[in-house]
Amino acid sequence: MIRRMAGVIGALLFALLLPSVAGAVLYIDINSPGGRRLPLAVSDFVVVSGPSAFSREIPQIIESDLRLTDLFELIPGNTQLERINPAHFQGRRLDFGSWRTIGADAVVIGKVESRGDMVSVEMLVFDVAQGILITGKRYSADPKHVTQLSHRLANDIVHAFTGVRGIFGTDIAFTARSGRAKEVYLVGMDGRNLRRLTANRSFNLFPRWSPDGNWLSFTSFRTGVPIIYLRNLWTGVEKEVVKAGGTKAPGSFSPDGTWLYYSVSFSGNSDIMRTRVVGGVTEKVVTGWGLEVSPSVSPDGKRLAFVSDRGGSPQVYVKEIGMPAEQRISQGGRYATSPSWSPVGNRIAYTMRTGGRFAIYVVNPDGSDNRLVASAPDADCEDPSFSPDGRHLVYTYRKKGYSGLKVISLDGRRERTLISGMEDAGSPAWSPVR
Repeated sequence: MIRRMAGVIGALLFALLLPSVAGAVLYIDINSPGGRRLPLAVSDFVVVSGPSAFSREIPQIIESDLRLTDLFELIPGNTQLERINPAHFQGRRLDFGSWRTIGADAVVIGKVESRGDMVSVEMLVFDVAQGILITGKRYSADPKHVTQLSHRLANDIVHAFTGVRGIFGTDIAFTARSGRAKEVYLVGMDGRNLRRLTANRSFNLFPRWSPDGNWLSFTSFRTGVPIIYLRNLWTGVEKEVVKAGGTKAPGSFSPDGTWLYYSVSFSGNSDIMRTRVVGGVTEKVVTGWGLEVSPSVSPDGKRLAFVSDRGGSPQVYVKEIGMPAEQRISQGGRYATSPSWSPVGNRIAYTMRTGGRFAIYVVNPDGSDNRLVASAPDADCEDPSFSPDGRHLVYTYRKKGYSGLKVISLDGRRERTLISGMEDAGSPAWSPVR
């Protein structure tokens, strides 16, 4: 399975940026909640040679991805008046009036051509109102990996209109029961392509991604004692990185991937350490008389969010790495845990118990602007993890006899179920864009 994943990425041989006339124009402000969705038409792709199914398969994947953003109003294909043909990729001008007639502000067209054992896909995106090309891309891949290629095209569309990199094709790692064991699983951010990563019939916990998405750290009891492992997702190779100490759990990597931050217990006292991924040099980062766990490093690598019970109950603190001063940022509850630093750097998500239930909050790194994002009257919402663009959270939804994963927008307005029906699902971690 992992080797097949490697092929998906490795098969994307090149991306050719075609000339853009529109320049740097911000069509959609993603920081404006509830703003107008941009009417976008995605035409059937022209298949010059190769499987005719690609004509609809690729646009359908693109449209499915774009719907998840809530940024676009997709114009139905059966309303489109102009038929795209190869001449449109050789200089023929689109009939922009026909696209304006059906209400499109922008249009996406594409061409597919098989070349030997590879397929080449060219995409052009136009501003209908101005009648100009916004962006164009060309990718080549093994035909088996057209789905991943289509995700790339959808990411390019999002970037063209927002200036922000898309997150399609990313994965979420999580844990769930498998018989008496607990294994690590991966699922696409759209809820598809569920697969099991570990199969050692032991307890595998706390999966965490390296910044490049090539490695996953997790704790495993496969030898009878907890050890933190690193697994290469392309080769399947695993190595032990932390063996000393009692209970231990990885927290996060430094932004450059050099250090792995983790918590480990010695004689009943839990501290936060970091170890060099290559070389194994270990340093103590946060220490105290009680509980110090759940480290999450800021995207600039200078600060650390973590949990400590030094004040009498578990709370979330932030400190500058290498400096003694620390600031509590969780507010209003007697129990707070599981901090997750946004990749954008402006917010920290965490779990807090209020009113007898756990809920998800976000707060500024200085403790200001504490806001509720996800809660339920009959369930616990726990273990938040940010999407790579910082606009969404994945979290564990748990109630008696049921557990699942949900994805929610940072403003709390849009929510969907990612995974349901698996026993004791939890501890989600969103991958970077690879």
